[in-house]
Amino acid sequence: MEKSGTEESEVKKNGDGGKLGIIGIIIYLLSSVPLFLSAEGDRFQFCVLKHGGVFNPHPTAYENIVKFLNSTTSIDPTQEEIAFVAVSDEIFKYPFLYLAAKGRMPDFSKADIALIARHLRSGGFLFIDETDDYGAGDFKESLEKFFREIFPDLKIEKIPQDDVIFKAFYLKPKASGRIDRSPFLYGLNLDGRWAAVVSGNDIAGAWARDDLGRFLYDCSPGGEPQRMEAIKLTVNIIMYSLTGTYKQDIIHEKFIEMKLRSW
Repeated sequence: MEKSGTEESEVKKNGDGGKLGIIGIIIYLLSSVPLFLSAEGDRFQFCVLKHGGVFNPHPTAYENIVKFLNSTTSIDPTQEEIAFVAVSDEIFKYPFLYLAAKGRMPDFSKADIALIARHLRSGGFLFIDETDDYGAGDFKESLEKFFREIFPDLKIEKIPQDDVIFKAFYLKPKASGRIDRSPFLYGLNLDGRWAAVVSGNDIAGAWARDDLGRFLYDCSPGGEPQRMEAIKLTVNIIMYSLTGTYKQDIIHEKFIEMKLRSW
């Protein structure tokens, strides 16, 4: 029995509709996949976010961080130089972004804000390090403005000291840096994870060394024990950014402490 013209038209319409439905599902699934397409695959690369302010206050710190990760943890950093990337589609090559803020947050365009928000929604992580000794009030105000522009419905929160981030590798390091202005980390919680973490204590400053390998800055007021806490905290933040998990016990604790003493 032959189909009428109306029936043939209906079959064709339904067929096209089915194809469109499948295409829609594929587009949805692809849009939910993290957008990070680093040529280095799963290898970690430290990426410094460039901006109009002082984005690189401690040029030697990042290389020292990467060397320590390589010698102490299971993280496999790339052997390439530290990446310095302005806000663009290029940031999607780097799941971990480091942003130095000196005195206050830098200004970003609306297009920049949209890209940073997309990066974080896609599983990316932003670590903001306030690297100045003063201007805490200005920094806090500009930080809140920055996060309001990215996610208007979310607020920056104090990260509890029993949070997983303090157990991601070392157990409960203090939230210290080169200075010890605040005993807390702050963060932006996005769907149950800290998509952005903020320190007001100049963590990178605790890592900076001169050409002879000597630390450039004293850590105030706690001296070298404070520096060790900053080093541990840095590792935890990076480990959390990559896994979001932690081990209850540190199997190689003695080995790790030996590495810290030699550092």
